[in-house]
Amino acid sequence: MSGTLSEHRGYLVDTRRVARYGDAIDRVVSQGDTVVDLGCGFGILGLMCLKAGAAKAWGIDATDAIDIARETAGRAGLGDRYHCIHDQTFRAELPEKVDVLICDHVGYFGVDYGIVLLMADARRRFLKPGGRIIPERLELYLVGIRSGGCRQMLDVWEVDDVPADYAWLRSYAVNTKHVVDLVPTEIATAPVVSGHVVLGEDAPETLVFKAMLEIDEDGALDGIGGWFACELGAGISMTNSPLARDAICRHQIFLGFEKPLAVKAGDKVEVSVRLSQRSGVIAWSVRDPASGRLQRYSSWAAMPMSAGERLKPHSTPRHLNDRGRALSVVLGYLDQSLTGLEIEEAILREHPALFPSADETARFVKDVLADYTA
Repeated sequence: MSGTLSEHRGYLVDTRRVARYGDAIDRVVSQGDTVVDLGCGFGILGLMCLKAGAAKAWGIDATDAIDIARETAGRAGLGDRYHCIHDQTFRAELPEKVDVLICDHVGYFGVDYGIVLLMADARRRFLKPGGRIIPERLELYLVGIRSGGCRQMLDVWEVDDVPADYAWLRSYAVNTKHVVDLVPTEIATAPVVSGHVVLGEDAPETLVFKAMLEIDEDGALDGIGGWFACELGAGISMTNSPLARDAICRHQIFLGFEKPLAVKAGDKVEVSVRLSQRSGVIAWSVRDPASGRLQRYSSWAAMPMSAGERLKPHSTPRHLNDRGRALSVVLGYLDQSLTGLEIEEAILREHPALFPSADETARFVKDVLADYTA
């Protein structure tokens, strides 16, 4: 819970973000509306909708933040109108259609926190015909970065205080999406709009964003930076651009190059970013303006798994792993009208080798019953 408190406090004290959402809610939400907040966290957006005149709000969240939302609504005297669902949004069901969908899963690059699939699914299943959505659309920016601090993120495994045996991990750092707080002096090119996304609409599984970066002076690029501008609704917008005076407190992304890319004034550097909405894998490329060579990078290459452990999309799973077998054992007891304690005792008695110790078996049973039963 300590991590949850720290994370969500950051959202609550971002006064610009809260104010932007508040302005959009005041203009979009009508008296008597029913609202659903997707991935609601502590529930602030749903509560703001109720205070703006909504009759009812549903909050959906799969984490323990939903308990804070429930108690906060009760303490605010809104517990009878704020209804909590502890589940993933894609699995949750509502007993009614709603007038407004609202969500703040806008990632550092806008689309990198699952908001596109999330809102498209929710629109199909939850929203009334003619219903409204907050936010409405995203505009994604790419830019060239020249930064000693960002270069350090890529070289962090090749320093004297890291044992030489681990220097190979630099390849992981190079193929990682880094979360950064850029400053204007690190931005080496003019920002370029690389794409637009209308939220709530169906989109391809892989999102592709391209830009041609224009170089004003000789030097080098350490990588690509990215951020968003988000239209919430009714003319209200927010951005995390490091060039904006009114930016909200949300980081940007940095996608690095193996080595600094030499550039000259007048060059045009072709870059692209691809994001798989299903896997979350992000890939990027840059074309060297001098040689024409295309450099490719991917967060897939930064996943510390052996090739044999990576399940290829068209391969056939052969058998359950140890955790899968243990899960099937526990679930097999659910139709025997046993109490939770009786199930735990039966498994400890009949499957003593389910895990290496009785304590771990008991913990696993408790977790499964908490996650898979009502």
